[in-house]
Amino acid sequence: MLPELSALGWFHALGSLPALPIGLMLLLRHGRIDPGVLWGRAYLLFMFLGAITGVMVIRDAPGVLISILSLGSLVVGATVRFATPLGSHRPWIETVAMSTSFFTLLLPSATETLTRLPAGNPVAASPQAPLVVAIQLGLLAALIVGVTLQLLRLRRVRAVAIA
Repeated sequence: MLPELSALGWFHALGSLPALPIGLMLLLRHGRIDPGVLWGRAYLLFMFLGAITGVMVIRDAPGVLISILSLGSLVVGATVRFATPLGSHRPWIETVAMSTSFFTLLLPSATETLTRLPAGNPVAASPQAPLVVAIQLGLLAALIVGVTLQLLRLRRVRAVAIA
């Protein structure tokens, strides 16, 4: 039995789903989500689809805020490379923005999965359940550690390029 979702809810869930493996593949393969490469553009497409439909589907304030954060980080990540006044800071901003967008995909995905599946007897009773909160905090910690490692890598690459 599948969880109850509206047609738009299913479109939102299935439309944004490809962003998850694409983002993970880009992070593992390149250490960051680069919107300038083909797979990075595919990630942007699916993430924009998910974020825009998320604003229309999600009813609770935290979910809407996450969708807005997702849209904002995607816009910044997709366009900062063209902001020439930012100069050499562009890759840093892009990296943080794109990683933040991935976090905004993982956070509600984990919460919805735990509170909706298996249908009829979900793992967690609510988004405030201790397991859900622990996973959300773990994802936040992973974002902080991951972005820190990405920025250190960028700094190292930049230092090698200068030398």
